[in-house]
Amino acid sequence: MQMRTPVLALAPLYGGCLGVRNVEPGWLDNVSADREEASGGGGGAADVEVQDGCDEEDINTTDGFRIEGNVYDMLLGDIPEDPESLCAYALNPSPVLTGDDPIFMAASTVCNNGDYVIAELSNPPTIGMFVSIDDCEGNPDMVMSSATGIDYDDVKGLGDGDVVQDIRAYLMSTEYGEQIGAGLVDFDGDAVEIGFMSGFVLDADDAPVSGGVLSCGECVDFYYMDTDPSDGLFTTGDAVNTSTDAAAEAIFVAPGAPIATYAAEDGGNHEWQTQLFGSLPGYASFLLFNAQ
Repeated sequence: MQMRTPVLALAPLYGGCLGVRNVEPGWLDNVSADREEASGGGGGAADVEVQDGCDEEDINTTDGFRIEGNVYDMLLGDIPEDPESLCAYALNPSPVLTGDDPIFMAASTVCNNGDYVIAELSNPPTIGMFVSIDDCEGNPDMVMSSATGIDYDDVKGLGDGDVVQDIRAYLMSTEYGEQIGAGLVDFDGDAVEIGFMSGFVLDADDAPVSGGVLSCGECVDFYYMDTDPSDGLFTTGDAVNTSTDAAAEAIFVAPGAPIATYAAEDGGNHEWQTQLFGSLPGYASFLLFNAQ
């Protein structure tokens, strides 16, 4: 099944890192309202009931809308080895914008074929949603918490019985997260503990693009993966890679990425919209740039 490459396309700003701006952005006006509206239906991971997302008879198809898709293990390039140990969570990221934890809206089990269905959703936040994949027991030795974005345009106006299909949710094993952290040249910190933003730079047909460069003012350092790990995941010889490599799926990583406006460019060959995004502590968050 061809999977969509979802993007958490939050309201764009004019550029720059939020940490160095003194002007309060307009999208913050929606944050408190989103938190208040969603707070009755979720909290932390322990506050939501994990539904059975694999037995069609147990899936509530009448109350609220659903998100369906599959889980993709970044290290394996396939479904996870033990998908039934995983849970899929729908997150409201609005509190993150003001320094708090995301709200867990609903949860379900991941099926043995890597598929998931998160049901009984309502009141989607105006800044978009996350689908998070995690070990159901919260074991940090197995996987990092992950967060893949869903555009608000894909969920706004959805009601009872509606469904958003083919949302690929990316999974980062702790093993792979540690490999990434070890390859971040000159980065001082534990990338798995701090959390990092990862993602892909793609053309209009969802194919990886070489020569893509990420920017957000001077808010974070970007690392670009190549296909030769013998000299480091993000270096060629002694030099740090400076752009994406299509042969390496055009993957980039930004450890400790703040909530900011991110842009991608490749010398004018493609055009990408800027996106408001960032990393969460302890999470691998996934940002996808799809060319227009």
